[in-house]
Amino acid sequence: MPSFFILSTVREPKNCVINEEPESIRATNWRISRGLRMDERFPSDVVLEMDGENKGLVTPDLIANTVQFAIVSNRLKQLLAEHSAAHIEFLPVSIANHKGRIAAKDFFVANVLDQHDCIDLERSDVEQLGLEPEILSGLFRLHVLEDRIPPEAKLFRLKSMPSVILIRGDLRAVIDAAGITGVKYIGMGDRCRIY
Repeated sequence: MPSFFILSTVREPKNCVINEEPESIRATNWRISRGLRMDERFPSDVVLEMDGENKGLVTPDLIANTVQFAIVSNRLKQLLAEHSAAHIEFLPVSIANHKGRIAAKDFFVANVLDQHDCIDLERSDVEQLGLEPEILSGLFRLHVLEDRIPPEAKLFRLKSMPSVILIRGDLRAVIDAAGITGVKYIGMGDRCRIY
């Protein structure tokens, strides 16, 4: 029986953090957090700047951020493209250090396009405060209804909270075996705080 996890990031002092999107995508970045195609709306020269309040300079394979993006290295991109069976739009970005110099070029925003309506609302701890009743405003404990998830789905967004990406246990095993850095998993029923 498949097991699912929330895909999250590790915050370590040595790792960089992205806390702001550049002006060039500010008007359209909501599309990424909702899992909607960007296509030509995404410029080819996007630079994400490391947050100056966080002194870390290391760019892990999955970069922690507060802009609700999955920022992945080329190494993680290749694994997801080969093993996830998901529809993913990989949007190229560069990472600039605290002085504005390019520290890494081979990074991508992985815009996962697949979404499934599978939250077990009776067992999950959620908050619904927004203007859109079908979209959750907070997630504090997640359980899913696995019979609502297609058998081929290994990586997807929650339809009622698209900023949350779920990963199936077998894909997690592939990522872990490859030694991918910066990744953290939140299991079903574990406490979390996602807005």
